[in-house]
Amino acid sequence: MVTYNCGCKDVSIAEGIFGEIFTESPEDQIRRYDSEQYYKEELSSYINNNKLIPVKSYTMINKNHVEITVISWGATIVSLKYPDKFGHVVDVVLGFDDLESYTDPEINPFIGCILGRCANRIKDGCVVIKDKIYQLTKNDCNKHHLHGGIKGFGRRLWESYIDGCSVVMTYLSKDGEEGYPGAVLSMVRFKLTPDNKLEIGIRATTTDSTIVNISHGSLFNLAGHDAGKKELMQHKIALNCDRWTFADYTNPIPTGAIRGVGGTVMDLRIPKFLESCIEKVPPGEGYDHNFCITPNWHGGTTYVAQAVHPKSGRILEIYSDQPGVQFYTGGRLPSYTTSKKTSDNNTVKYDEEEYEEETQREQDVTSENESPRFILGKRGARYVKHCAFSIQPQNYPNAINHVSNSK
Repeated sequence: MVTYNCGCKDVSIAEGIFGEIFTESPEDQIRRYDSEQYYKEELSSYINNNKLIPVKSYTMINKNHVEITVISWGATIVSLKYPDKFGHVVDVVLGFDDLESYTDPEINPFIGCILGRCANRIKDGCVVIKDKIYQLTKNDCNKHHLHGGIKGFGRRLWESYIDGCSVVMTYLSKDGEEGYPGAVLSMVRFKLTPDNKLEIGIRATTTDSTIVNISHGSLFNLAGHDAGKKELMQHKIALNCDRWTFADYTNPIPTGAIRGVGGTVMDLRIPKFLESCIEKVPPGEGYDHNFCITPNWHGGTTYVAQAVHPKSGRILEIYSDQPGVQFYTGGRLPSYTTSKKTSDNNTVKYDEEEYEEETQREQDVTSENESPRFILGKRGARYVKHCAFSIQPQNYPNAINHVSNSK
């Protein structure tokens, strides 16, 4: 590991290796061959010729003991540690200890990574650009396109380097990737400042007419990444949003209508504890909605949201130059059963009684006919439904398919 001091002298950046990955997965390399003979030949070639390349990690630390680690797989934030009002430091973002978990889409539902080429959902995975229809991959219930597809920006290896006080990551998305037209070169700049700001600057350029809507998907629990649903309910949330892009209760795709939040459960302009409103959002799965940010009079960066955990005293504020923000409270976290395959194909069974006791304490009791479910996270943490929230500034979802939003 190599440590650098940035120009301001108040932040250090340590570069290391988080893991290693092949330049191209066996599935990507072999899927174009149909015959068994071709499959065997290509698999043998893959094993003999492909090389492992490192996935880099960068840990930024300032003088206030705020520590952020990002990795070049998916430009992912794997940890964000900062002290509470008593000086106790904990990690407040969900994540994993190993690269294998990050690269497995069955375990990792876009946790902590870049969301793109187009964040959020596109109805039926279909877009029309310059009178030409493009069919994108459908990875949301095999019906819609979500966060750039099966292998979106958050499931790619990015080039990375240190530039002064920042960590810079770049990725070239080829023409036709996940069905999108045009090649897109994207750059993400992470910068931790001496006054505890994490700046995420995102830029992109393209060779042809296409759609680009990039965001970042960290999942937070300000009480600690492993604090669970009980502590998430104690968060007080405020959104600087007076409207929202209306979506039917049974379909997460916005209809194109924009409605005011006044007098509804969508009105978070005055801070509310999540326990007072999360179960009132139809159909009871919490928030996974896009809100319209109230713009300031001078343009540029605007205050978007604030999250407060009174018990710890931790506060998170979000600012952005985007028109919308997706507010998500973990209601769609995928189920994960109590067994997990290891690398040697053995199966590890977790102690269900121990887990049931823990989930009961957190009011996450499953019915008698269901197995306990969770995602196995960092340091053995068990991530369950409504254990974290995400605030993702972005353009309106499915805007390309609504004339009023796509002009």
